[in-house]
Amino acid sequence: MDSIVTKDTEKHCVLCCQDLEIFALGKCDHPVCYRCSTKMRVLCEQKYCAVCREELDKVVFVTKLELFSSLPLHKFHCEKKHDIYFHDDKIYAQYRRLLVPECPQCPEPKVFSRFEELEFHMRKQHELFCCKLCSKHLKIFSHERKWYNRKELARHRAHGDPDDTSHRGHPLCKFCDDRYLDNDELLKHLRRDHYFCHFCDADGSQEYYSDYQYLSEHFRESHYLCEEGRCATEQFTHAFRTEIDYKAHKAAAHSKNRAEARQNRHIDLQFSFAPRPQRRNEGLVTGEDYDELRQSRGGRGRPHGGQKSWRYTREEEDRDLAAAMRASMAVRRQEERGAAQERIAPKHSREERTEAEDPRNRTGQVKPLTEAP
Repeated sequence: MDSIVTKDTEKHCVLCCQDLEIFALGKCDHPVCYRCSTKMRVLCEQKYCAVCREELDKVVFVTKLELFSSLPLHKFHCEKKHDIYFHDDKIYAQYRRLLVPECPQCPEPKVFSRFEELEFHMRKQHELFCCKLCSKHLKIFSHERKWYNRKELARHRAHGDPDDTSHRGHPLCKFCDDRYLDNDELLKHLRRDHYFCHFCDADGSQEYYSDYQYLSEHFRESHYLCEEGRCATEQFTHAFRTEIDYKAHKAAAHSKNRAEARQNRHIDLQFSFAPRPQRRNEGLVTGEDYDELRQSRGGRGRPHGGQKSWRYTREEEDRDLAAAMRASMAVRRQEERGAAQERIAPKHSREERTEAEDPRNRTGQVKPLTEAP
């Protein structure tokens, strides 16, 4: 198989980028280093391939890269708990060395059976401590753990390590004065052990309260809190987001009679109206407005402006009829107004207008009429 042939890219592990001295192979034939495979299968208890995510029921540690199907697994030493096969005893010894806790300070190798024994030895003999949070949550080998004196440990918990800029310390819960591994763990603690407003949380606000007393004050100030009857001793169910919900609750749960229920359902609503735009002719609707309205809509039943379809509704017909009636009434009012102004005008102005209309007062020659014979 061409992908099994050792290449320059296969001289380093695809996960940790370290040199590949001992290969870990599964049935998918994707090689990784034995350190990463041991960390996944033993410490993290994950038995899938880190490259293709295929579940691997067996893996084998070898020094020479070969096809997994061609390896005689029945001849290899096997650790049945984690289903790991070893090509020889030397590879198995290196595998055991990864998992055995060993003191990094003693000049002579000192091995312990459990990590708790190593931790006790470091504290008593060398006055060095490891971070409890890191040892609980980080799945790493014992020789990869960091040891601190008291001052360094306090700095690590509060601000992180100077040589590791990715770690900014363990966040502190200000309510219970305990630290957590990262912000995700702190958030889990806050949502599990403390209180938050479910209304504000739905809106994206992340505010937390140490106990329900402070949360009830928030409900009282920012929302609507019912404190009548048995609601005074209940939690969460007697808080409401809007006044409508609050009034409905009072009408349903705390009304003694119909009059009180009507009073509890009473809600003061405030409306504001925007000024209407002025139309031509000082707000009067004329026949021109009606024609323009008809032309803009394209007429009844006729698509306008490239419209693909048009649905007739009775409301549009009623609106068109009302617009036509308003236009007709406006024209009639204008005619009546003009007639009234003519009646109120002075008499001499009417006489002057009559004389101006008389054909005898016009300038120019008038052709005499010829009498009949």
